[in-house]
Amino acid sequence: MTRSSRFLLPFALIAVATSLAVGVPRAAAIDPFPTSGVATLSSDHFQIHWSRDVAPCPTAAISQENAGEVLGMAERAYALYSGWGYTAPGALVDISVDDFSVDCFAHGTIPLGTPTPHGRWDAIITPVGSDEIHLSATSGLEYHVIAHEVFHVFEDAVAPGAQQWLTEGLAEWASVRANAAAGGLEQNPDRTMDCVGSECGDSEFDRNGYPGWMLFEYLAERFGDDKVKSVLTAAPSNPTGTAALASVVTTAGGPPLGKFFEDYTTARLTGSFTYTALAGVLPQTQASIVVASSNGAVSPVTLAVNHLAVRYVDLAHGLNTDTGPCYSASLALKVVLPAGVASTPYYYENAKGAVAQAFSVSGTTASLTVPWNTCGASPHAYVSLPNETNDVAPPALDGREFTLSGTVTIDKSKPAAASEAPPGVKVSGPVISAPTTDPAPDLTLHAPELIRVSAKTRLLRFIVFSSGDGTLKATLGSTWLGSAGLHAGNNDVRFIVPAQLLKTLRKTNTPDNVLMLTSYSLGGTKGASVTRRVAVQLVKKTKPKRR
Repeated sequence: MTRSSRFLLPFALIAVATSLAVGVPRAAAIDPFPTSGVATLSSDHFQIHWSRDVAPCPTAAISQENAGEVLGMAERAYALYSGWGYTAPGALVDISVDDFSVDCFAHGTIPLGTPTPHGRWDAIITPVGSDEIHLSATSGLEYHVIAHEVFHVFEDAVAPGAQQWLTEGLAEWASVRANAAAGGLEQNPDRTMDCVGSECGDSEFDRNGYPGWMLFEYLAERFGDDKVKSVLTAAPSNPTGTAALASVVTTAGGPPLGKFFEDYTTARLTGSFTYTALAGVLPQTQASIVVASSNGAVSPVTLAVNHLAVRYVDLAHGLNTDTGPCYSASLALKVVLPAGVASTPYYYENAKGAVAQAFSVSGTTASLTVPWNTCGASPHAYVSLPNETNDVAPPALDGREFTLSGTVTIDKSKPAAASEAPPGVKVSGPVISAPTTDPAPDLTLHAPELIRVSAKTRLLRFIVFSSGDGTLKATLGSTWLGSAGLHAGNNDVRFIVPAQLLKTLRKTNTPDNVLMLTSYSLGGTKGASVTRRVAVQLVKKTKPKRR
């Protein structure tokens, strides 16, 4: 290598490195950009406000892209409701994305007196101008919620101040339709139709009055979607929401409000809707009756029902499932109606091809005789007990007791097969994920809260319905009673109470009286427990006869 080449080599390497660096971008300078303050976007009918990521509401900060998505969903709902013919608000509607849990609002504020804690709500409407829609940054930015709130804006353009059960039921109906959603089902179907508040159920859905959407869906399917809009239009000229609904139903050629409500409860009894979310959905029941496999009276059930409410009872076939022959029978049912309530109970066999059957009412007694069988694998039948009284035709009567009883007559000359369930039947209730393990069966205990045991026989007997195969383990106080096998359906379970417990069971309110029944899967997985109290029923001593 020559001397000149040794000196030129470092310069050559520098030149190569420089040429390579030309294609690699240098790190950009980080200049200050806004991190505080409220950002805003506008569309044709809405203006959205949200916080940047430092202040004023860092926990409610969203991106501009998210804000645009919210505007798009609001405009989509706005166009839909306008297309249905509803009156639109007259000015731009503000939307604020907030953190309700710390009362941080990007724009405006929520109404004074909004129930706390505010973090429990997905959205809040402030009646200012054409309304402010306040959305929770964590739970209020989905289409169903936004469509619900946008409908409230349309409602306030026509009927500001209308009763909340009416506006919430209508808004939920609109958002269910807008979202083509499955729609919510109440956990408390026996709540009154016009109830809104913490006393109105076990879920926020029930307490908000959202179950009213199903009533308005029934109205739409019976008389047309336009009649739902007519209810909102009629609200300002009627003293109550029930009066507005009654005026629309009767104008459409329907019955008085009480009978319309009764028809609705019958549709719920059978799942007779065209809307997919409700078609074939059977209601949750508030009581159960096990119809025995032998001739005799059926244990009665008494339920109190409030005005514009309904309670449902399910009737189970037989004491056991798929054990021994089963037979045809007839079941004579009777409902003692409360005074002043002109409701008609209905029966639904819940079998293929079955329809609801009205009881025959005479005075305060409603009666119906239906075909029956003792096959435990037959689907449960249902009875509705509606209280149609209301404030449109006062008085609205609450706490009225209905008593359902019956007598079964079995024909053992006619063997029977289990009834076939109708296709696509769904029983309403919470969505439960399919188990990936070996779950214990669910239990329903058909027994009074206090079970009396004869001091002579010491026989403890009850009927327990199990959702599947497994084992039932029983303790009475701290004493082990034993275990019994379970199969799907009704199980006739019997234990003998140890003689040494009889003395302690004379009282009814001690720990020794508590009967605990726990389900286990076939693989040993422990399930839930149910409890009752047990007391001894002393044998009366007979006095010697005088001669």
